[in-house]
Amino acid sequence: MLIRGIAFDLEGTVVDVEAAHHAAHLASAKEVGIDLSYEEALVRLPRFIGGPDVHVDIWNLLNAEQQKSISSDYIRQRTEHYYRENLAGTAISARPGFFGFLKTVRGLNVSVSIGSLTPEQEAGRLLEGSGLLDHFGRDSIILREHVKRLKPAPDVFLKTASIMGIDPRQQLVFEDSPRGVQAAIAAGSKAVGMPVVIRGSTVGALVDAGACRVFFDWREINVPALIENLS
Repeated sequence: MLIRGIAFDLEGTVVDVEAAHHAAHLASAKEVGIDLSYEEALVRLPRFIGGPDVHVDIWNLLNAEQQKSISSDYIRQRTEHYYRENLAGTAISARPGFFGFLKTVRGLNVSVSIGSLTPEQEAGRLLEGSGLLDHFGRDSIILREHVKRLKPAPDVFLKTASIMGIDPRQQLVFEDSPRGVQAAIAAGSKAVGMPVVIRGSTVGALVDAGACRVFFDWREINVPALIENLS
């Protein structure tokens, strides 16, 4: 089917705040007695890249190693605390080339939307700080509060297709995480990987999840050729 709309995940895919997330995961893990390097976290925490629910992975690891009576909810709260601290010192901006990509897409009369599981309060800061609200109306943005099931369930991308007025099969989704790619595929859409962490394992995970293409920079994408090829 002809691609008539594109949905973008927010965190990582468009706005790179992954370093703040990663540092928060490592800090909360260390606080409860799991001292991991970045490389170790990539291997031992399945949802370290893209999440969500990394606190559950930390809790599972904690109980497997030390049998401590610490709840996963406590780890989540501490992770959120560290993330807010980290974000306060993080420059918020769209990834290089994204706005040029968006301009080209709109010039082709292709609809756009954002489909993210970021909560509204947190997403608001990212959308405003990055300037995305100058390019996306709030009625074209789907966030965590708008869906019942989280990725890899298809809910978020079924909703983005709906608000763009298209069949999900006419939708192309850009995602940085395997769970996001799986959600797009489950919705019936095609998915393109746009990872922040560039290494074989993360790229391979996106391909294994069903990504039909993987790009590392918005500036490297030939938009008309991509849409024609995937149509």
